[in-house]
Amino acid sequence: MQKTCKREGYVLSPGKELSSFLNEKRVSFTKKPIMTTFLPECLFKRFDPKFRYVTTLSALRYVKGERPSQRYYSLLISLSEPSDSFSLVVRNEAVDVLRISLINMKIYEIYLFALALPADFPVSQILVLGEDRERFIPNEEKGNIPGYCYELTVPAKTEREEYQQRILNDLNKHFKLDVRIEKLAVVKDSRKVVKMTGESLQLIWAEQLTMVMKANRNPVVVRTMN
Repeated sequence: MQKTCKREGYVLSPGKELSSFLNEKRVSFTKKPIMTTFLPECLFKRFDPKFRYVTTLSALRYVKGERPSQRYYSLLISLSEPSDSFSLVVRNEAVDVLRISLINMKIYEIYLFALALPADFPVSQILVLGEDRERFIPNEEKGNIPGYCYELTVPAKTEREEYQQRILNDLNKHFKLDVRIEKLAVVKDSRKVVKMTGESLQLIWAEQLTMVMKANRNPVVVRTMN
């Protein structure tokens, strides 16, 4: 089968505790020291256009055929045709492998999984900064749009918070994003206030859990001649 995609590869290795994105107004998604995933490369493939008949499990079978020989890896495939969406987590103690497979998901849906947010998290509470929103949150009016398949294998005893952080690292590096969970103050309602001087409108504010997807652009270094 002809390869038309850019090949890269992930290397997973233990490291120092990840710094948190959070301050006092943000919501933590990790509760203990975890291992950092170093990602010098990215294994990214496009779905082979010859693979045309997509059913519930056919996309997963395609992913199986594209798995690298390494025991521990990350794999991201961009589909060219739609399929049913589902997630699969399999632990095999005999070979010391925990495999997480996310099949035909939009980019933001994989982020929801990585951040331990519910699958029905309102897209109205997702803020995209510095990028085209439809790149990450497709317009549903355009019909069933092909998504991505993501697969990660880690040691069998890896805890959920650890592999979720690994997934977050993968996505941020590949899509050049900085994605966080924050509590933002938003206007929920308003009411009229009657005073001696007349009527005024009072805004009612409330905190709202928001997923912020911000473009992570490398700073431009300007050198001057002495």
